[in-house]
Amino acid sequence: MVELPNFDTLKWLAKHDPDKLAALQDELSQATIEQASEHHRPQLRARLYNFNLKMSRCNNPLERCILAAKMVNDKVVFLNQVVTNPDAYIEQRASILPYSVQKKDQAL
Repeated sequence: MVELPNFDTLKWLAKHDPDKLAALQDELSQATIEQASEHHRPQLRARLYNFNLKMSRCNNPLERCILAAKMVNDKVVFLNQVVTNPDAYIEQRASILPYSVQKKDQAL
């Protein structure tokens, strides 16, 4: 696995070579996903894709930082609700409605 450079190096990369910093972030993310169990990898890849998509819409580093912090906070709040009230989470189930296909001559 790639070792994370020290803070000063990351700061320098952010200012002088943001493409290299982005490549490092991607490499570390992929390495972390590969270390996860096979069962969790698809969900982690989906989360990474979602994260990258949201980050690509940001106009500056401060906006990225605020958005990343909000995403982490939202997940912590959700996990707190699951831990403190698991019955409410388990009872939260979608209703499955039957779907019937109408033939053309039966259409309205």
